Amino acid sequence: MNAVPTPRSVSHPGVVVTADTPRPPVRVAIVTPVHWSAFMGGSQDQMRHLVDAMLADGRYDVSYVARRIDESHVPKGYRIVPVGRRRDVPRLGYVTDVWPLWRVLSTLHPDVIYQRIGCGYTGIAAAWARRNGARMVWHVASDADVAAVELRTRQNWLRRIAERAAVGYGIRHADTIVVQTRRQGELLEQHHDRSATLVVSNFHPPPTETTDKSGPFTIAWVANFKPLKRPEIFMRLAMRCAHLRDVRFVMVGAPASPGAEGDWRDLLARLQAAAPNLEVLGARTQDEVNALLARSHLLVNTSDYEGFPNTFIQAWQREVPVVSLNVDPDGVLARAQVGIHAGTEDGLHNAVERLYRDSALRARYAQNAREHALEAHGLRNIRQLTALFVPLSDDERSVLDREVYAPRDP
Repeated sequence: MNAVPTPRSVSHPGVVVTADTPRPPVRVAIVTPVHWSAFMGGSQDQMRHLVDAMLADGRYDVSYVARRIDESHVPKGYRIVPVGRRRDVPRLGYVTDVWPLWRVLSTLHPDVIYQRIGCGYTGIAAAWARRNGARMVWHVASDADVAAVELRTRQNWLRRIAERAAVGYGIRHADTIVVQTRRQGELLEQHHDRSATLVVSNFHPPPTETTDKSGPFTIAWVANFKPLKRPEIFMRLAMRCAHLRDVRFVMVGAPASPGAEGDWRDLLARLQAAAPNLEVLGARTQDEVNALLARSHLLVNTSDYEGFPNTFIQAWQREVPVVSLNVDPDGVLARAQVGIHAGTEDGLHNAVERLYRDSALRARYAQNAREHALEAHGLRNIRQLTALFVPLSDDERSVLDREVYAPRDP
């Protein structure tokens, strides 16, 4: 790991650093339930990009601490540290990993803990940081992290209470709280009486695929199969649009929880049989998802709620407008003219038919979408996060202010 000169005196455990000595790397522990090798969701993809950026920067010693990992995955340039010996989801919640996670953090002794996905780990990490003088950065991953919502889940009541209590403790004691949208900041204040430190829009590298819309009119749905994503609504939409000529509905996703395949198998088979225009591809890599979006004409989202869906950004980058049933972060779909917020199933159907038939409107939304994604969701947003991990010189801060905090659509 390369050390870099620091322009001002800073302190580091056991070391006095002056302007003339190299600064030791900042020890950062990313603490979250799942590594992307075991399950790739939006949060895992964001953490993958964050790790890549920190390794390229050279100022960080990065540890990724998780319970669910793929044992065959070989990390390059950072370490993966498993929590406990089991890799499945704890029956009573991640809060039961208090002692294994505490031991891992005590061994690593990070300067900064970056915790994402609200769960028992949020409270455990905040407690360890508070006791050991580390900086705790909590990054909201979903509106559900900060809102008083009743989750669509089969979790038992004891698990729900324990996990909520741990998240509440973490929110109260985190040094820094990062939100994805202004709305999440409002929910944080409303339900937890805390103000967000930063609003950091999700980030993605620029697309590398060739955009080609010459094939069949393709409407994509990309998510993991779990109740809050409402995949059955997309399937009903496909059945309602069976009369549309040369329209292909494509679903990408897999059950979010280990062992849940059987819960979805019968439903998928039944609904797919009733909708011959629907194709269920199952799990796909990020590269495969991006290749599909480069050929698609619309992306449909049917979730009850989310944070800021990464699929929105991936679609916009590839000139794909979004039609969303419920999710519309900070009203971006209408404000940036990059899609339609439907609100109801009937509205979803009407919006899809409208954009299918009105090629001029669809083309305008597609162009707006690409421009908005490249401007508002580039990798430069990562610098807002890493600025929380390491002291910046005045020159570095000035560059960050100009490049990242320059006025633009949030």
